[in-house]
Amino acid sequence: MKLLVLDLKSKSWIILFSLFYISLVLFVSFLGVSSFYPGRLDGSYTGVSHNFVPFATIGTYLFNIHSYNFTTWFSNTFGVVLLFIPIGVLIPLLLPKLKNTSTIVLILMFSLTIELVQYVTQLGVFNVDDIMLNTLGGFIGILICSYLKRKRLLN
Repeated sequence: MKLLVLDLKSKSWIILFSLFYISLVLFVSFLGVSSFYPGRLDGSYTGVSHNFVPFATIGTYLFNIHSYNFTTWFSNTFGVVLLFIPIGVLIPLLLPKLKNTSTIVLILMFSLTIELVQYVTQLGVFNVDDIMLNTLGGFIGILICSYLKRKRLLN
């Protein structure tokens, strides 16, 4: 049985996918919130727009799972992690000489930038837990990329 091996000699498809991915993350982070927080876009929403306490939101969702519908619970716990797995794969493919620790710092900075813009514009909720979960997702992506390279499924 022949395995599919991705040849990454031409980075054009990686760059194209990266642009699509970044657009998707920005859409979900800024415009996607309007469906969860009606009134955000017109300025009439007055709810809490920040969480600076680490693990507060994570704890709320994990220990009060019965209080939320599945979609809300999943998107605020695992969805945030899953959203950043691709960036953990894409950065090592685009910048192969970058060390994993530098990649993690880039992922953390990307997430922090999104959260700060959400806080300043009030088009989302600044949540320190999102930064931690996004970074975890990016780290998982790095592990996946390393595994695929080690198994020679990625050139």
